[in-house]
Amino acid sequence: MTASRTTVVGAGWSGLAAAVALAKAGHRVTLLEAAPQVGGRARGLALTLGDRDFPLDNGQHLLIGAYAESLALMRTVGVDPNDAFIRQPFALRYPDGFTLAAARLPAPLHLAVALLRAQGLSASERVSMALSVRRWQSNGWRAASGSTAAALMTGMSPTLVTRIWEPLCVAALNARLDACDATMFLTVLRDSLGADAAASNLLLPRGDLSELFPAAALVWLQQRGVDIRLRCAVDALQRVDAGWQLSTRQGRIASDAIVLALPPSRAAALLETVQHPASAALVEPIGQLSRIRSAPIATVFLRYDNALRLPQPVMALCEAPARQHFGQWVFDRGALDPRCAGVLSVVISAAGTHEHLAHHALADCVAAQLRDGLRLPMPQATRVIEEKRATIVPAPGLQRPPAVLPLPGLYLAGDSADSPYPSTIEGSVRSGLAAAQAIIGQR
Repeated sequence: MTASRTTVVGAGWSGLAAAVALAKAGHRVTLLEAAPQVGGRARGLALTLGDRDFPLDNGQHLLIGAYAESLALMRTVGVDPNDAFIRQPFALRYPDGFTLAAARLPAPLHLAVALLRAQGLSASERVSMALSVRRWQSNGWRAASGSTAAALMTGMSPTLVTRIWEPLCVAALNARLDACDATMFLTVLRDSLGADAAASNLLLPRGDLSELFPAAALVWLQQRGVDIRLRCAVDALQRVDAGWQLSTRQGRIASDAIVLALPPSRAAALLETVQHPASAALVEPIGQLSRIRSAPIATVFLRYDNALRLPQPVMALCEAPARQHFGQWVFDRGALDPRCAGVLSVVISAAGTHEHLAHHALADCVAAQLRDGLRLPMPQATRVIEEKRATIVPAPGLQRPPAVLPLPGLYLAGDSADSPYPSTIEGSVRSGLAAAQAIIGQR
């Protein structure tokens, strides 16, 4: 099959990655997005806090140096990562002084020195952490099938679990250790802390998320003749002869191949509309998609006086739901972007009791947590952005359909497609590129 006409459904980072790769390979691409803007769950917003708007996001995201495909894609569309990010060595710093910070040295010295200099860990805890990482590495960064990441923590002290591994699991996979697949957790560690020193670097965005990639990708695609249609939801798919037809609110679109770069529930709903004698082949992937659970992320934005600065651009927070301390990470947006002076963003990942609170009540809890931990005054204004289905839950034994679906010309990308990676920006980009390469390889 020569897939010269390809339609990508969904213009998040995965759909944009697929569209860029396909357009670069000479395909005629149509990119459809139901929302009025591209970027999906990682996009910029003009957020009102008090008497003015700030260039913020629909949720705070943190990239790491291991996001090689994402960084390469940014360069493709004209974004220089050196200009777009503040790069700093991996560090976990808490308001109470607990610190685990990598040194600016080659691997593995960067982490060895981090353990030697760690504040808040006993000598036995440092040895325990070093031995655990060595054991995981010796096992090829793999665990028993169906086991949870919590099983990896057997014998570790509560401090190691609650101050290091649980926060990293929640930050990287949006799930707690007892709900997360062990091998997927280890895969993230392998590609970050277990790789070279640059891979573990924290990349802090200097601007909003749209500036990192979506806005530049949109311009790049338009310059290459890609047909981009926003506010264009797809209602149904139909197999026609050797190709496909998409029913949208703007009419029908003929295509040789379709990439569904959508969340699992939306991808499953569209696959259920396929009318074709061979559509029974889609029963299994639809079932797999329907069984995937989602997890929320809430971001609390707080505005203070313009002169306010945190000791570090990003700090870990001690989560204690029983005390209504729900925040897990706090970012000083003014330290990253002068336009956002005085604005902090606090991230609350994964499911929890905070979901039952009204937004104003949640913001009050976070403000009190920052007051208690960092001795901050009460904020001038707050705003909560909640993505109830921000990511998938990387549950043990998670099964996702492959990128290439059983009917010719039908592909999956984003969180819906099988991947060793969780719902991260890098995972989304890689899955979009994988779907595009599968189509390109059909030529």
